[in-house]
Formats: sequence, C-alpha cells, structure tokens
Amino acid sequence: MSTHNILVDLGVQIGTLITFLLIITVIQRYSHTNKVFGLPNLSSTVLFSGLSLLIVYSLTRYLSDEPAYSHFVRVTILIRGIIILLSFLLITAVLWIDQEHFHVQRIQSYAIDKEREAIRIELNSLQQKFKPHFLFNSLNSISALTIVDPKKAREMIHLLSDFMRRAVQEDAQELILLSEEIDHLNRYVAIEQIRFGDRLIVTLDIQESALEKKVPALILQPIIENAIKYGLYGSLDDVEISISIKDFDNKIDVIVKNPFDQDAQRASAGTGYGLTSIRKKIYLIYGQQQQLETRAENGQFTTHLTIPIL
Repeated sequence: MSTHNILVDLGVQIGTLITFLLIITVIQRYSHTNKVFGLPNLSSTVLFSGLSLLIVYSLTRYLSDEPAYSHFVRVTILIRGIIILLSFLLITAVLWIDQEHFHVQRIQSYAIDKEREAIRIELNSLQQKFKPHFLFNSLNSISALTIVDPKKAREMIHLLSDFMRRAVQEDAQELILLSEEIDHLNRYVAIEQIRFGDRLIVTLDIQESALEKKVPALILQPIIENAIKYGLYGSLDDVEISISIKDFDNKIDVIVKNPFDQDAQRASAGTGYGLTSIRKKIYLIYGQQQQLETRAENGQFTTHLTIPIL
C-alpha cells in the first residue's frame, strides 16, 4: 500500500470521528441533556458508531484500486468498528459526567435560591411585626401632644411619616450602608426626643471607616428603643444613652449604654421582642449566634452587638 493511501485512510477515520463527536458534544452541552435526538446514551452511541463505520468503509473502499489496500480495508473493518465504538463510549461517559455535574450544580443553586427566598420572607415578617409596635407608641404620644403642644404634635407627625417612608424603602434591602442606618436611627431619635424633650440625650461615637460597611437594615433601632424604654420609663431624671460603633477585626462592634433601674424594668417589662428579633435577624443573615449580649450592673445597662462584615 502507498503512504498516500494510508494517510488518506487515517484522515477519513479521524475526521469522521471528530465530526460526530462534535455533533454529540454540541447537542448535549448546549441543550443540557444526556440524550441525542431523544435517544438514550447507549442507543445514540451505537447509532453514531454504525454511521461512522459505514462512512469510513464506504470512503476508504473507493480510495484506491490497489488490491492490497482493498484487502486491508476488508480485514480491518472489525478493528475499526471496535475503535470507533470505544471512542464513542469514552466521549459519552465524559459528557455524562459533565451533565451530571451540571445537574448537581443546578439543584444546589436552586436550593440556595429557595433558602435565600425563605430568609427574605422571614426577615420581612420580622420587620412587619416590629413596625406596628413602634408605630403604636408614636401615635399614642402624638395623641397626647395634640392636647398639650399641637405644634410638636405636627412636627412629630412629619418626622414619623418620613421615618416610616424610609423604613418601607429599606425593607426591600437585606443589607445597607451603616451611614444609611445611622441616618434612619437619627430620625427615630428625633421622634423620641419630641416625646421626652430635653430629658433624652443621645451621644454617638462612630469610627469613620465603619460608615462604609454594610449592616442589616433596621438593626439598631430596637436596641435604642430598648435603651429608652428601660432608661426613661419610670424616671424623671435626664437620661444619657451612649452609642459606640467601631470597625475592627472584620466586624462592626456596637455598644449601647443607658442607665438602668431594676424596679423600673419590672414595671415596664415587655415581651423583649425587639432584641429577640435582632438575634434572629443576625442568625438568618450570617448563620451565627451569640452576637448580641446584654449586661446590667452598677445601675448601667449595656447592649453589645457584633455584626460580621460580608
């Protein structure tokens, strides 16, 4: 046999294999299926192996009139068929593994999306439960102010309207910049300062670098409301609430301190929903517990919140 015949023969066999393998790859990869033309893997493998063998045999048979080459084509037809079948089986196995990996990733992605959706729903539920609690307190204060100080009542209505409008906007976001959260907190404090007048003093000490970090929306208000509740209720003295926020060690550290009276706490004891909602929110977003600690000693109540930075 001439070298030319051998090279052409080899080219035909390799070219046929590559052509059909590319067809199978394109169909399975971009249609995200393990089937080709609706056939299972084994059936499609046999089909393409048979087609390849038929094309190779038909073309190589007429490449030359040399008796030796024609005899070679007939003798090697079985070996060619085995090589072609093994080639298709190998590529089918590789593509099957690839598709199984793709399906596993898709299932995992779906599960993660569903989990995130469940978290968003639960977080929204937490917010919706908390808002009426604050709203009712504010409306009661406005009701009282309409009698003794209508001007302050109107001012409080405007502040409350602005506060609730921003709260609704932030509900749609899981995380917001700390600077936005502080703006929202300042609106809340302004409302409470109308209720309690000069008796309520709030001091803020915020590390500047922390303002650009993201925190859960509406995470600070329940802490300050808790501090006001146990610092001012049952007391006629001025009350100072200090808020310290630092950025270090890949987390935001929030420390809130307020005066504490055990008897006043018993008189104004509530459900504790505000701080409980914070613990649940931190767990839902970060998957971490024990991020909120409270301590009462020497007439001082301290709330310590640690917020991881994502």
